Amino acid sequence: MKVIVITGPTAVGKTSISLKIASIFKTEIINGDAYQIYKGMDVGTSKVTKEEQQLIKHHMLDIIPPTKEFSIYDYQQMGRKVLADFKEKQMLPIIVGGSGLYLDALIYDYKLNAKKRDYNTEEKYANYSNHDLHKLLNDKNPTLAATIHENNRKRVLRAIERNESEVNTDEATNYNAIEHPLYDVLFIYLTDSREKLYDRINKRVSKMINEGLLAEVESFFPDKLSTQARSAIGYKELYEYLEGDISLDEAIELIKKNTRHYAKRQETWFRKRPNTIKVMIDTNDLNNTISEIESIINNFLKA
Repeated sequence: MKVIVITGPTAVGKTSISLKIASIFKTEIINGDAYQIYKGMDVGTSKVTKEEQQLIKHHMLDIIPPTKEFSIYDYQQMGRKVLADFKEKQMLPIIVGGSGLYLDALIYDYKLNAKKRDYNTEEKYANYSNHDLHKLLNDKNPTLAATIHENNRKRVLRAIERNESEVNTDEATNYNAIEHPLYDVLFIYLTDSREKLYDRINKRVSKMINEGLLAEVESFFPDKLSTQARSAIGYKELYEYLEGDISLDEAIELIKKNTRHYAKRQETWFRKRPNTIKVMIDTNDLNNTISEIESIINNFLKA
């Protein structure tokens, strides 16, 4: 089964290009973004609009309440069922997104094992002080711990619970799995010069603020986002602002900085993937980029 993945760093233009490509090939889109699966997280994830969804059907989008945890294992299992449906209907799947680990888990023979959730976390750690509890989380997942104040015991406990019930992965097995895709896959990696991309990121963040990102985050504050959902760039920084830890201006600058860093990590991640064709965005005439991608896909389908 042939599968197209349109990916690239955040803010490069994946959404607009993928809509045109899906229209050309008369098919539908599967979401490959870790946070666009959540209902209501629209502005901060630059989710495709309702109007655009009317033009091209999207799968794996707006499927989970943001209070609910949704692991890579969950995404993998649900996504493979969607791909099976595409195969049955003889449609060309186009997966669009930049969440590298999610895409790899879906496309390659990743071995993921969902642990049974432990609902007795609060009782298990009842004798721990807030400081000791936070230290425990920091030992397990320092990145996650850095986003939560130690006095927010409820959220620290929830983070520990999620970390302990998180998917187990065999890193050596999964590293080798990259050589064994489950599908005949073509990665189209959209890119641009770093200067242009960073400028686009800064403008996008300002646009999201103007379009109501703060109000969106306020609607979830303080405890209407799961630990995973709250870790999304744009949400975690504004949570810090709402908790009184930083100013709004500092939060906005952090969003821009963290988004730039994330774009750099995405570039490193996809650079190592086989069967990847890099396409430089033509910002002067997007139709040139569309035509190039159309030609690449047609050649892939003929092979």
